[in-house]
Amino acid sequence: MTATAVRPPESVFIAVPKKSPEALAAPVAVESVAARADAEGHQDGAARVERPTAATASPAARDEGLDFLRGLAVVAMVVDHVGGASFLYAFTGGNRFFTSAAEGFVFISGLVMGLVYRRLIDRNGLGPSLQRSMERAVTLYLLAVTLTFLFIPFSELLRLPWAQALPLTDPTQFIVSVLTLHQTYYLVDVPLLYALLLLAAPLALILLSQGRTAAVLAGSWLLWGLYQFFPTQVGVPWAIQGNHLFFFAAWQVFFFTGLVLGWHRSELGTRLAGFPRRAGLVVSGVGFALLVAVYALADRLIALFTQNPEQASNVELFLLETVFSKADARFGRIVASIVVFGFLYLLVTEAWRPLSRALGWLMLPLGKNALYAYSAHVALAGPVQMVVGSLEMQAIPLAVLAPVVQVCSVAGIWLLIKGRVLFVNPAKGGARYLWPAGAALACLLIATPLGSVAPETAAAATVEPDQHEARRARVFGTPMPARALRAESMPSSPFLAEGGLPRTTAATSAAPVTSQYVGPIRGTLAAGELFSPALERNMPYFIYLPPGYENGTGRYPVLYMLHGNSGLNEEWLAYGLIDAADEMIAKGEIRPMIIVLPQGDYSYWVNLVDGENYGDYLATDVVDYIKRTYRVLPGSEHRAIGGLSMGGTGALIHAFVNPSIFGVVGAHSPSLPEEGWREFLGTGDEFAKRDPISLALSASWIRELAIWVDVGDEDPWLARAETLHDTLFAWDVPHQWNVLAGEHWGGYWSENTDRYLRFYDAALNMTV
Repeated sequence: MTATAVRPPESVFIAVPKKSPEALAAPVAVESVAARADAEGHQDGAARVERPTAATASPAARDEGLDFLRGLAVVAMVVDHVGGASFLYAFTGGNRFFTSAAEGFVFISGLVMGLVYRRLIDRNGLGPSLQRSMERAVTLYLLAVTLTFLFIPFSELLRLPWAQALPLTDPTQFIVSVLTLHQTYYLVDVPLLYALLLLAAPLALILLSQGRTAAVLAGSWLLWGLYQFFPTQVGVPWAIQGNHLFFFAAWQVFFFTGLVLGWHRSELGTRLAGFPRRAGLVVSGVGFALLVAVYALADRLIALFTQNPEQASNVELFLLETVFSKADARFGRIVASIVVFGFLYLLVTEAWRPLSRALGWLMLPLGKNALYAYSAHVALAGPVQMVVGSLEMQAIPLAVLAPVVQVCSVAGIWLLIKGRVLFVNPAKGGARYLWPAGAALACLLIATPLGSVAPETAAAATVEPDQHEARRARVFGTPMPARALRAESMPSSPFLAEGGLPRTTAATSAAPVTSQYVGPIRGTLAAGELFSPALERNMPYFIYLPPGYENGTGRYPVLYMLHGNSGLNEEWLAYGLIDAADEMIAKGEIRPMIIVLPQGDYSYWVNLVDGENYGDYLATDVVDYIKRTYRVLPGSEHRAIGGLSMGGTGALIHAFVNPSIFGVVGAHSPSLPEEGWREFLGTGDEFAKRDPISLALSASWIRELAIWVDVGDEDPWLARAETLHDTLFAWDVPHQWNVLAGEHWGGYWSENTDRYLRFYDAALNMTV
């Protein structure tokens, strides 16, 4: 793009006279369902506006400044949704800042619609313009249902990280729910919101054409205000299953406020013609910088006024929920959006030439085809996640992998737009219905077999996520399925492990044994229940018996493996522990052992302060039951305990407190809470009895244990694990300390399962 081919964007502070009808005389051809809906945001759909140069810009011309900003929003959404956390989050906010690209996208969409339909109504009259608006709403509706039909079954079948364990036992009912806009999902919720906004827009356009601007603004802001206090009663238009973020009653305020501003842009330009734009740029820039500073220093600022980490965490959640909640579009979030987007708009206006020369080639195509770009990024999200998971299995750090994937995704979408791939002309009668019809058929074909595994999947849905994380996710609109989308939680697919990692061939080549996560094995996996006097109820467990157990009389060492917070006793099965153990035993790489997988809920596997006695349940009830029921070797030297995350912490506590019961302990990414982080762990002496680091300072007998600790080099619990390591080292406690490549998630544990089993094999068989 040359300097003479780009005009400065129209500013809201510049008077913009009405265009003449002659300025819109040329025909138009919009090539795609998504592209047409997007293009009509800037032009009337019945005429084509030639791009003016800086010297010949006309008031009717397309505002490329808005295109640029929408392109920026598209890039931010791709980065935030595809590939995982990366350093690019510093520029996009990673869906954790006080505002996001979504707010800007919705606001700009309303602004552009106000600009365009004011001109349409002035030229063609209200009736034809409203018809055009409804046609566009239908286009958005078709786009929303098409993406939903394809994305949900694909995500559920492959159990991608955002999968919600939907019980698709009745595919027909599911399809009807999607068609009636009663079902949505992660990522496809934006098109659904957009469709609903377009369906409601004609009423606002009628009022605006009658000069009743105050009624539109009052109605929109009143609905928003009522929703802040009465979300259940004001949750219009209806409850939408799977909608965790874009609640219409709250988010419509961005769209309709933008609609009003776009409608009155000419008048506003006249009134604000003398506004000092550069001074406004400086003021908004300072406000933006202050928001960034508060965001970066929030933890330290809160810590100055709080007594302990638990209290600080509650203060943080209070502020997020009541001031900056994304899901509810709280007042603080609206203020932050005004500051940030006001600054960006003024920046683009004042620095248009250098910005357009440097980034116009990328941002303008993305902005002019924003809905197409968004749809393409939804289509890419699933396959990209599978690729990322597979590459991480090859020990490629996510910090390196994620930004590369995100840049490639943006570039790929840009190339699709430039190549006009799958651009369809919606004007060709029923052509625009082919995509949703085909998607519905594909959905039916995929969902029917998927529904056959729904009972087991649905059982997992009874597990509630950690409430602290659930609240944070609610603030930012993160989907909270049964597994809570956390690395500690259990994947729910016979085909993929956590994070989209492919399961082993053995796990998918035949019918599962007892659990859908275990393939054909030579040993035996059994599910059972035992009565716990400590908890006064039955508790489930899995047990793996090695090959030869059924027909033999020998005794075996036993390994107790504990799951993480919000996980189930199937978690280690899902990460391939049993498949790996069975194969390694068959190959002679490790000696036969019994593996027990108990259920521990959210207890940290200890007796809770003023709560249930999960510690007694594990150390006494479970161990005694296994000794009575199965042929296990006696003695603590043949009894190991290990676990991941919360389970790793619980394993350390039990081994340090009960060396006569457990002689071997493995802590895999232990989540070691500090005092006050978990109320049920107590404070003072009560906490010291439940803290592995405190126990390491006082329990001299732990020198007799075989101890293993590992943690990922990008694990948020690394610092606490290092404190434990330093404490053990200072007290001359022998232990194996391992900092491995990876994060706190399922892929890390799955990748290192063989390493764990070799440790347990060596430690359990030292005296055999």
